[in-house]
Amino acid sequence: MKHVTTCLFLLANAAAAASPQQDPPHVTLEPPHLAVGVDARQTTELVMTFDQPMDQSTHALCGGGLSFPKVIEVTWRDARTCVAQVSLLPDSVYAMDLSCAGSSGFRSRDGVRLPHTPWRIATRGQAFPEGQAASATARLFRVIDDHYSYRDRLGIDWNELERTHHDLLTTAPDGPAFALHCAAMLAAAQDLHVGVRWNDCTLPTWQREIQPNFDLRGLQKAMPKLTRVGRIGLAARTDDGIGYLLVSSFAREQRDDFERVLTTLRDLRDCKALVLDVRNNGGGDELLAKRLAAFFVDGDKVYAAHRVRDPQAAEGFRAVEERRLRGNAEPDVFGGEVAVLMGPANMSSCEAFLLMMKQAKNATLLGDNSYGSSGNPQPHAITANLTVLLPSWQAMLPDGTVFEGAGIAPHIHVEAKPEQLVDGDPVLAEALQRLRGKR
Repeated sequence: MKHVTTCLFLLANAAAAASPQQDPPHVTLEPPHLAVGVDARQTTELVMTFDQPMDQSTHALCGGGLSFPKVIEVTWRDARTCVAQVSLLPDSVYAMDLSCAGSSGFRSRDGVRLPHTPWRIATRGQAFPEGQAASATARLFRVIDDHYSYRDRLGIDWNELERTHHDLLTTAPDGPAFALHCAAMLAAAQDLHVGVRWNDCTLPTWQREIQPNFDLRGLQKAMPKLTRVGRIGLAARTDDGIGYLLVSSFAREQRDDFERVLTTLRDLRDCKALVLDVRNNGGGDELLAKRLAAFFVDGDKVYAAHRVRDPQAAEGFRAVEERRLRGNAEPDVFGGEVAVLMGPANMSSCEAFLLMMKQAKNATLLGDNSYGSSGNPQPHAITANLTVLLPSWQAMLPDGTVFEGAGIAPHIHVEAKPEQLVDGDPVLAEALQRLRGKR
């Protein structure tokens, strides 16, 4: 499952150096976070009011898909007030985030970054028939009990959670309000693959702040001869014959771009070694990941396992199933040494890809641990227009270890602090050193 994020932001030309003693900005949102019954016709502005003067050369209002509102313009009204002019629809849910990971963020005039701040609202919809909110609440918790594969991972007392949120859910006036309350409650699961869909709009339930070990600015300085490969790839060759290929997505909706990536890989087969960079890849279609990994894996290999949640099965799960990959035959084979660059932005099907590459005898994985989130989410109807997405399996290493929340470890850990990534790329530098036999 791919989590696609777009950001409306401007990069500051130079961020001021912040003193560790300075407090980060605090923001007041209007409409407030988790507001329901918002009048779509009357609400034409989303207003962000800060408690201190801000750097007006930068902002970052992030989101993606149909749950991100139509933004006409973002402006600063004054040094403490940022306004997004929007066009909202009735009977809808909206999900935005301020200062999301990887964006320029909102920063105070002194250079202190606003912490990641979620913003979810629901516009007024058609009123629920009497009793529908109560029946939807009962259905929601039955579905969680029967189908959520990671239900017991964090030791959540779901009965207590139901009691805590019972009144808010059962008195929800309409579908958007119920969806918003449901998403807020499910944040307790701390699971990126749990979502709530109202009509065609999906609300995330939880997001973890991550510090990526990738920065395009540093990469461009370290590898200046980069060429773009569609919307998801970058490629280059060093003067001494090492290839570089970045693959930022396995999303099936970008399949045409993925085919260009494979064509580029074929063009790089004559390189003596290859750097394969997936540090900014959040997953997508595991079948596409298999097609890439098959260039490097020899023969038939077990790369992962899983067990599917089934309330009718013993202990609530079916038997563990192996996942296998068969390597390509000539000529779609890369026979040289491969350095795979990975990091905390990797999740879902990209984590499956990392496990595939661990089966390649000539591959070394460098960087930092992956995110640790893979669950094959499936939809479950709660009402006619409301669907909850829940992971259906527990993803495992080949030895049966569940890696949810732990991630995949590289062969070689390489530290990459944010300030190091602006002017260079220590992960890439380590990979090139090793491919050149200098480590």
